[in-house]
Amino acid sequence: MGYVRDPFQDSDMALVLRRIVATEEARLGKESGKGAYIEARKTLLALQPDPSPQMLGAAEALRSGHVQEAKGAATDYLEEHSNDPCALTLLAEIACQSGNKREAEFHLAECVRSHPNQIVCRYNYSLLLLELRKLRGARAEAETLLQHAPLNIIFRTLRAVILVESHSYPDAVACYRELTEECPDSADLWFGFAGVLRSLGGHGNECIAALRKAITLCPWSGKYWWSLASLKTVHFSANDVQLMESQVASPAVSYDDRADLHYALGRGYDDLEDYGKSVSNYAKGNALRRCDMHYDADETSALASRTSAAFTEEIFRKFDAVGSPSPQPIFVLGLQRAGSTLTEQILDSHSAIEGLGEPPFVSGIVGYDVVPRTGADYPRGIDTIEPSDLRSMGERYLAMALRKKRTAKPFFVDKCPSNVWHLGLILLMLPNAKIIDVRRHPMACCYANFTMSFAHAPPVSYSLSDIGRFYADYVRLTAHFDRVLPGRIFRVFYERLVTNFEAEVRRILDFLGLPFESSCLEYYRNSRAFNSYSNEQVRSPIFTDSLEHWRRYEPWLGSLKAALGPVLDAYPGVPDFG
Repeated sequence: MGYVRDPFQDSDMALVLRRIVATEEARLGKESGKGAYIEARKTLLALQPDPSPQMLGAAEALRSGHVQEAKGAATDYLEEHSNDPCALTLLAEIACQSGNKREAEFHLAECVRSHPNQIVCRYNYSLLLLELRKLRGARAEAETLLQHAPLNIIFRTLRAVILVESHSYPDAVACYRELTEECPDSADLWFGFAGVLRSLGGHGNECIAALRKAITLCPWSGKYWWSLASLKTVHFSANDVQLMESQVASPAVSYDDRADLHYALGRGYDDLEDYGKSVSNYAKGNALRRCDMHYDADETSALASRTSAAFTEEIFRKFDAVGSPSPQPIFVLGLQRAGSTLTEQILDSHSAIEGLGEPPFVSGIVGYDVVPRTGADYPRGIDTIEPSDLRSMGERYLAMALRKKRTAKPFFVDKCPSNVWHLGLILLMLPNAKIIDVRRHPMACCYANFTMSFAHAPPVSYSLSDIGRFYADYVRLTAHFDRVLPGRIFRVFYERLVTNFEAEVRRILDFLGLPFESSCLEYYRNSRAFNSYSNEQVRSPIFTDSLEHWRRYEPWLGSLKAALGPVLDAYPGVPDFG
């Protein structure tokens, strides 16, 4: 989620009443400075709490960076003015700024309980619940807001966002369709509408038309152009490229828009078969993104080495079968653009398997359960964990996964990319889980990452040498687990999957111990809705067009080849890492 422009920015109480947690800027109508949105903002301003001079002073203190002074003033004020909405909101804001959103939730919940008619506070509370992924609560608060003001465009847009985050895509489409009809000059609403259509699937032409409409209204928006570029069915014309070039040349274009414009131009010049200009623009987009990244490839290599050293044969013998015995989880590993989403969609098309996408459950367990026991140098110290702790961690993971499930299917897929770094823990706390590692030719996979402006990108994807080293470290790490636990990781190679499809699907299902179902071959008929740059591919029959696409760029990929080293030469095998 990104930040939106504050609708209270013209108020003296701007800081206290600023959005505690802001939803994505594109979805809240930043570009609509008139009509329904301005009226909705006026409604909110008219309903804001009346701040006391003390609270205005506290707000100014926080604005000036004097956090403790602001917090002390708000706390003292609450002692004399119990449950004052401005003081509670200010404390929530301070908590959010310090990263303690649970504390912010406490303050805003108290504010809403004590002042049920304070619409602005309830709006902030709904936004915070949305950020905390408490979607049922966020939706309930949004519905209360709409009961108060059923035509308020901001509240209706908030409901649409919550519906999207709740994966209620058909309802979200209906909301966005109404909103774009009422506010046809809002580029952001058209962009949000396009995103929902894409997630739902089956609306390709309407999705493209919505993005084209947003671009017409806001031609300088890099994210609109990139969203269009990331659609496989779009072919950019010379006029499209010329318009993007005129925008990227403007000094008024923002840093983020410029980066995404370069990514879109990379795709545009690829469509025009000007591969030199294509790779040049991809490189510029990546360089802009890389400026804000603090990534050290040596640290990743060191992490791979520490993980291999920690998860030894002795550790697995010591903790043999002490974790949760559940056979339900299926972990699909693999770098982005390697084919993990396709693999998940194939499995989700089976009557016994549900795909859960990329839940952060394992990383959460590492942060909340493992590191407090091992120390910050995890995975060192994994041998000090009690067997009962490993079982409880496995059960905790299962509880989170089962809450996310939407069907009664007995098995589920977790394809979170970061799970590869916690593979040892997964094998200890869930010893009967199945592990599938999806690989794609290292040059194809790494270059595909380089050409993507990910919404939540791994920092490695912004440098050819970094992504090459990352791929090599990933291969080295999984090779270690192949040595200490032979046969536990089942490998799928993307090239074999798309060229010998049925045989590979049967092989995967045999590994899982499940009967073959023809529905897995027709995965593209699966009506499951999800948000991924791969969603077009997984809604189409198998195609092999992209297998050798990287070779058009081979003259510019020397640094990638060097970083991959022997991993490239050995593929699909693995070099001897010693």
